[in-house]
Amino acid sequence: MRIGIFGKGRLGSAIALEAQAAPDLDLAWVLGPEGVPTPVDLAIDASVAGAVDGHLAWALETGADLVIGTTGWALPGLEGRIGSRIGVLAAPNFSLAVALMARLSTVLGRFAALDGTLDPYVLEHHHRLKADAPSGTARRLAEAVLAGMPGKSAWTLGAPGPGELGIAVIRAGAEFGSHTVGLDGPAETLTLAHQARSRAVFAQGALRAARWLRGRRGLCTFDDYAREILDPLFGDLP
Repeated sequence: MRIGIFGKGRLGSAIALEAQAAPDLDLAWVLGPEGVPTPVDLAIDASVAGAVDGHLAWALETGADLVIGTTGWALPGLEGRIGSRIGVLAAPNFSLAVALMARLSTVLGRFAALDGTLDPYVLEHHHRLKADAPSGTARRLAEAVLAGMPGKSAWTLGAPGPGELGIAVIRAGAEFGSHTVGLDGPAETLTLAHQARSRAVFAQGALRAARWLRGRRGLCTFDDYAREILDPLFGDLP
């Protein structure tokens, strides 16, 4: 599969290293904002939020599938715009372990809903240069918790109000990415935690998602890919 990468930053560079070592992939280009892409089978967007719209337009024009790993962007009407013309997979995080953590976070939310003394929260820590806060992963985990708690309808950055789930953010140092979903009660606490030790885990996940997306059409998420792997893990549980 011939691929291209939009973005020469931390994630784009990590994906490029993994792609160059993959025998089934042909890396055609890695472009910054000044580059002009040539036709490929699939492109991975690891650039900046403001560039996503233009990259999507290029993919629709050329027929290339697109994996979007950029965070902090929003394109209204995205699913209708894509239709069945190409395959697009959008994800704030390409770690399969984080996808599992999101599923478990919904269970934590359901458990918290049984006991009003348990307060759920999300905490995330990234390096000082990360632009968006909270991260896309933190928002995804918060939404997963809320899916299990009918009494809470939204997340908020900082101290939560009635019916809200609080997200705390740290921007310091060189942390690749650390996320915690917790329950805090007067008699006990329970936490789920994930810490990335390198960007390789995200790069490898992005390429797995790219291979999975090829041949599909419409808008997908990393959870759609992860579901095929995670569902069997829960199938025989009582």
